[in-house]
Amino acid sequence: MWTGVLAGIYVCVVFVTGATLVYRIDLQRALDPHLFTARVRGPLSDAATIMDRVAHAYPRHRLSGVDAPTTSRPTYLAYVTRGDEFVTVLIDPVSVEILGELPERSLIRILQGIHYDLFGGRSGRVVNGIGAGCVLVLCLTGLVIWWPGTSNLRDGFTVNAQRSWRRRIWELHRAVGIWTVLLIAMWAVTGLNFIFPTQVRSAVNWISPLTPRRPPVSRPPSQSAAPSPWRAAIEQAKRYAPGRHVARVVVPSSARAAFLVLFADASPTPTGPGHLTTVYLDQFTLERLPDDANTAHTIGDVVITWLTPLHVGNFGGAPVKLLWVLLGLAPPLLFATGFYMWWTRVVRPRLNTRGSITPTRRP
Repeated sequence: MWTGVLAGIYVCVVFVTGATLVYRIDLQRALDPHLFTARVRGPLSDAATIMDRVAHAYPRHRLSGVDAPTTSRPTYLAYVTRGDEFVTVLIDPVSVEILGELPERSLIRILQGIHYDLFGGRSGRVVNGIGAGCVLVLCLTGLVIWWPGTSNLRDGFTVNAQRSWRRRIWELHRAVGIWTVLLIAMWAVTGLNFIFPTQVRSAVNWISPLTPRRPPVSRPPSQSAAPSPWRAAIEQAKRYAPGRHVARVVVPSSARAAFLVLFADASPTPTGPGHLTTVYLDQFTLERLPDDANTAHTIGDVVITWLTPLHVGNFGGAPVKLLWVLLGLAPPLLFATGFYMWWTRVVRPRLNTRGSITPTRRP
């Protein structure tokens, strides 16, 4: 029971921070509105112009990529690095003005630090992985404890408001648990994917073989040659995605890496796991490189693709986000009701027994 109490506190922390991070971008816009608000109105600037502006503003950094505005983020977002330093820059989509950088210390960073690794780095992530496994075990054992028998099966899904307060707490715990057990188990499994991706992929591959993915690579010329300018690379990529909009550009990080441009059907880019067209180019010759992602998908491929969207709830728009927040608070509710039952049934009677004084009989 003490293990359950400690695990319950951990579950509350992880699920409350996770439910809050569903609205991460909305919170960022509320906390730093100047970074997510266009200063002027007009047509959006193209990605190459944004990249030129960022490279000029950060001459000592390496530009690693840029994301076009989305339906939840109306400004451009770029990433620049310098050694171990990683900076996220926001840019006005019309005036190309540098709006600022995401702060290193903020409420969002604190929530992410708690939810991702408990502020413990790699060790904290391992603890999170163990915690996710414990949550999965709690789901399985909870199903066994919940089973009311075939004759009372319907009662296991409901709460009788006419019962006593203690009985209603127990029925609430039982009903919330059975209605949300599959989702809680899903969050545990998808959380394991963030911490132990190799092991999760191996397990999925054992059930349904995954399609091998080999990232396209550029072929450096025999003689020293500079990579092609990114404006020329983007224009070349557009030829393979006519009528579509640039959603993301990833700059090669090495001489072997490919130049990547992702295209969306609409602008601003819709959020969620919607299909994006990927175009890989040789960074020197600008020839299109083969993309294994366009090969046929197995059931295992589909499962791997959906692990992240299912965990964070970034599909289906606002209704799914709200649903994920409300259902994400179910585990803390289960802990609160479970703790109440444990306290009233176990702790309080023991305290009363220890505090009682047996009267001494007179001879």
